[in-house]
Amino acid sequence: MNFDSILEDFLNIPKALLECLKYYLSTEGIEKLESIRKASQDPHVKRIMIIGSSYNYFASFIPFRYLNSRYHSKSKESEDLTEKICVIYEIDEFLSDYNPLQDTGDSIFIFVSSSGDSIQIQEGINKLLDSNINPKHIWGVSEEGESYLSLKSYHFLPIKFGIEEVIGTKSYVNAILVLYLIGRCIVNKEAIPPKREEEIRQLIAEIKFYGHDWESHTKNLIAFLGEDNNNLFFISKGASLSSAYQGSLNFKAYTRTFCVAISSGLFMHGPILIVDEVFRCILILGDETSVDETERLIDLITKKGSGKMILLNNSRRFSSVGRANKNIFVFEHTTENTYLAPIFEIIVLQFLIFQIAKLQGVIE
Repeated sequence: MNFDSILEDFLNIPKALLECLKYYLSTEGIEKLESIRKASQDPHVKRIMIIGSSYNYFASFIPFRYLNSRYHSKSKESEDLTEKICVIYEIDEFLSDYNPLQDTGDSIFIFVSSSGDSIQIQEGINKLLDSNINPKHIWGVSEEGESYLSLKSYHFLPIKFGIEEVIGTKSYVNAILVLYLIGRCIVNKEAIPPKREEEIRQLIAEIKFYGHDWESHTKNLIAFLGEDNNNLFFISKGASLSSAYQGSLNFKAYTRTFCVAISSGLFMHGPILIVDEVFRCILILGDETSVDETERLIDLITKKGSGKMILLNNSRRFSSVGRANKNIFVFEHTTENTYLAPIFEIIVLQFLIFQIAKLQGVIE
């Protein structure tokens, strides 16, 4: 892997996101989003199934959380409730475990793939077509071009990331954005109202600003965390679990070092027992759900266990807890939207992992 080519991809992420936003604000993009909004309002459709591989599977955590948090309940009163549930599959699991004969026409299948031409994606689509699934219920999210996925999808939404030197740098964050817009359409909301457009533009601006000073930020993070950790945990919950899994995937790929991505709930059942003074983790929080449990987790890791933690979050409350603890390095960002926060989270993590790999000599 080459340092300059990876860095160029990272620094071009704001441009890629902006191009994606501009497309979906254009007449063509608006029409595509409106078409899936109308299609998903079919009263017979009860389930949205999203299928992707590696980082595209992680990106599907965003609509999974978004849609299921709005599942219809008599105890809720909101204009964006939906009776549809969302299910996500990693493509290998979909090929081996999903039985399309159980489908009764109530499901929409959304395949997410950067290239749209992988053998697994082709097999997944053919599995459905061979079982006489309604072709109108096969949708695709991928880069533009005449890929197998784009040709077989009744509704196709481009990711608009352009060309990337390193797979998953720009395509991953753009996939998150597109899947978030799809989620809004499925609950029958305007995909990009003025407030959401402003949120996305502010996010892009913050990422661009971070890119101007990434070396300084990353140097401080590494000085606290260390560069020779041989057992790093990425801990998170909710939509930000996507960042933990993608961060772990990248850390292994870039540094050739063992690490684990895990939910905060699962971490408390076993892994918490191995925390000691050499324990290192990155806790990624995109909302303030389960505040008491999170504060207890922080306390157990950094005080009772004497481990060190980078707290990557968007909450003043959690940041204040972290700044009072010498074993925590707080990185607070300003993206409040829980479902867009993973985009900024992975930016910070990618630069960190990238620099550690360079210091270790894995990247030249």
